[in-house]
Amino acid sequence: MPRFLNPSALLALAALTLVAAPAHAQDKKSHAPYVHVVVFYVKKDAPKGTIEAVIADAHKLLADIPSVRLLKIGRPAEKSTPEVSVKDYQVGLLCLFDDYAGLKAYLEHPQHLKYVAKHKDHFEKVLVYDFINQKK
Repeated sequence: MPRFLNPSALLALAALTLVAAPAHAQDKKSHAPYVHVVVFYVKKDAPKGTIEAVIADAHKLLADIPSVRLLKIGRPAEKSTPEVSVKDYQVGLLCLFDDYAGLKAYLEHPQHLKYVAKHKDHFEKVLVYDFINQKK
């Protein structure tokens, strides 16, 4: 069956679902409208444990950056919709910010720079999508 959405598009749709969830289902910080989605393709010859380190370090280094309102990271879901879901990536990251200034502060933050420096050589490809959650 044809696949209509790539992994990045699926993560973006997941972000929209998260941000558009009813207020009672959201953390107060998740109302931030600036969405940053990153899809990581890890090199086949990356050291054992790289994926786990990418995920753990995101929680350790990135989640506490002051401008981050919400951070979600993980491997592709084991169960998903096979007709549209692509699982050719190893890690997906979603961050919410109040605005572009928050994203810029995150990108320039020493903890983010440390994260990138530690892991960048293990990525074959990184896709980044930024968008604004629109109410209508």
